[in-house]
Amino acid sequence: MSRLILAGISLALCSCASVGVRSAQQVSETLPRKVPSAIFVKPFAYYDPNLAVDRSGTKLTDFQYDFQEKFTRFLTSRLSDGIAPASAMAATAPPRRGNYWLITGQFDRVSQGSRFLRSFAGFGLGGTKLDTTVVIADMSGPTPRPFLVIRTSGGSNAVPLLLGLPRSGLTFDAQRTAREVTAAISEFLYQQGAVPYEYAVAPRRLSETAPARYDPRAWVHPSAP
Repeated sequence: MSRLILAGISLALCSCASVGVRSAQQVSETLPRKVPSAIFVKPFAYYDPNLAVDRSGTKLTDFQYDFQEKFTRFLTSRLSDGIAPASAMAATAPPRRGNYWLITGQFDRVSQGSRFLRSFAGFGLGGTKLDTTVVIADMSGPTPRPFLVIRTSGGSNAVPLLLGLPRSGLTFDAQRTAREVTAAISEFLYQQGAVPYEYAVAPRRLSETAPARYDPRAWVHPSAP
């Protein structure tokens, strides 16, 4: 009996998913060799076919705005702590020229899953999903020059309440995504010799990797034909 209980707990713990980096692709022959003086983050767009949050009308609009704002706060906070001072920038704001970076991107998939199933069934049921494509551009020239595209993927598959519920849900996924994006940027800076080894942070790599499809003139969603 004790072995069965331990096996059940092990399966439950394994069902608690996470967020990681699928790919980090350099898309420019000229790469920044130093840490930026500041980083600006514009609100991420949504890939509507992969938006599943059980809302419509004004409730959906409110959710999209709130989630954009929440993710931007998480990302700017992480970047400020780990890379350089970061702040939000309005989607329509003109670019600033200097030793700055601009981050734009898209929520490739947003699925809220089922909180009830995550809380009372667990074992991978009702899991959330959050995938992103993040584009980082150098602002030192006359126009923004994208140089790095990061793709993240993951979600939350919580264990049942009787086994102790870890943090789960899209908010937690957004926090972890911000963490992994920042780590991928930190790794890039280390590779460019901009930061020493002791200050660099490596992202969590996913075993499921896929090449990013990116056109420097207009980035293409990975699901596009």
